[in-house]
Amino acid sequence: MKKYRQLSFLPVLAPAGRPDPEAEALRCRPGVEFHELSTREILNRSGNKRLPFVWTINPYRGCEFACSYCYARYTHGFFDLHRWEDFEEKIFVKRGAARSLRRRLRRAALANEPIAFGTATDPYQPAEHHYRVTRSLLEELLQVRGLQFSITTKSPIILRDVELLRELKKIHRLRVNVTITCLDTLLARRVEGHAPTPAARMRTAGKLVRAGIDTVIFCMPIMPHINSSTAILRPLFEAAHRAGVNNIFPNALYLRREIREPFLGWIESEFPELGQRYRQLYGGRSYLPRREQEKLLEAFRKLKAEFDFSWRADNSQKES
Repeated sequence: MKKYRQLSFLPVLAPAGRPDPEAEALRCRPGVEFHELSTREILNRSGNKRLPFVWTINPYRGCEFACSYCYARYTHGFFDLHRWEDFEEKIFVKRGAARSLRRRLRRAALANEPIAFGTATDPYQPAEHHYRVTRSLLEELLQVRGLQFSITTKSPIILRDVELLRELKKIHRLRVNVTITCLDTLLARRVEGHAPTPAARMRTAGKLVRAGIDTVIFCMPIMPHINSSTAILRPLFEAAHRAGVNNIFPNALYLRREIREPFLGWIESEFPELGQRYRQLYGGRSYLPRREQEKLLEAFRKLKAEFDFSWRADNSQKES
């Protein structure tokens, strides 16, 4: 691999005594390395007109949460890091990110161009507890007005910034998307590696709602025969309804070409009974065919109507 300056990282451990249910989001796993990455531009244009945002911000490269379905794993190949595990074991911290955003905000009018934090990696993964890159970027947004931005995360660490988010809400249009693919703890651990438990994420969503932050659940991705059934999805809808979130959105599993074969190999290892079915569904394509996608989202849509979440377009994917 190319040489980057490795950073020291002091892991934050759960205190002695009764375990803190949110503490897992703060721990640094053994074997994870942190490297400094100089940043010229932290604000990047999406270029994908299907998406509901124009600009993306990812404060880190790589993600400790180790979700099996993460499409961004391929990006570590740009650093000659091609092992599946490299994405979750070698985390790049974007130094100078706040300075870069400050320059961009001075020279660009972004009021009608939505910004999305966390499109490729979680902006509140454990590294954020120490390096605070995400917080430094949000603090820059206090200096301007009238933007529209969202933050997507699986992490309770976002609760550290509740007061900052409340201040930002006064001058911008802000939404937090908490990603929860199911409430089954064991299933989530199989699929999402080291991410906080679904229960911890749902508690986080509830606390954000009570703090007055516009909060929705991202049930993304929905994976055929894994988290697509009514039996798996109903507890998620029940909990989301109790938490008071504004909405819950789905999206079908997206398999970018670069990660398709490694992911299908993972499916064959973790869910061997589904291996052949996934190859039939995704063979040679990144998105499900339209008919299969409609079938996949059928249970979700019925539950959404049953629980009376306000209807919005699902931005269903199309094969490109």
